[in-house]
Amino acid sequence: MNKKIILYIATSLDGFIAKEDGNIDWLTKYENSGEDYGFKELHDRIGTVFVGGTTFRQIEDAYKGKEAYVFTKTKIKKKADNIHFVSGDVEEIVNNLRLGENKYIWLAGGAALVNQFLSADLIDEYIITIIPVLLGKGISLFQGKNPESNLKLLNTKSYKSGLVQLHYV
Repeated sequence: MNKKIILYIATSLDGFIAKEDGNIDWLTKYENSGEDYGFKELHDRIGTVFVGGTTFRQIEDAYKGKEAYVFTKTKIKKKADNIHFVSGDVEEIVNNLRLGENKYIWLAGGAALVNQFLSADLIDEYIITIIPVLLGKGISLFQGKNPESNLKLLNTKSYKSGLVQLHYV
């Protein structure tokens, strides 16, 4: 597959994408700040979204107008024709998908899915927004025995709200 997969995700300063119970309510303050954090630009670049089941249930509105592939073992009620449920080996699934040639793919999370993609060396770009919050414990963005990866920093952006965004390839 020659489509770029872009991990675009937010993490606390101490590296968590959610609280231990999966709750992401600590992000709400920043979602309603009036700042876009590059989401519109990303949304314009992508045609497809890859997302885990838990993340899908938490941010369903983000996938409007895009083909969304939900990686899940749990049955979820399909709400739209653009939503597709898949399970199994991520590398095999990604390689077998017939994706349009004109847009990139957003890897939206969660942590288990991100780490499967990382282990299979399927992530081309990392856009990670650091939220100025220390959660103390929770679900880590990077888990397990991922391969060593040397990334190149393309850009950093800081926002009035205190967020910092890192863009790597």
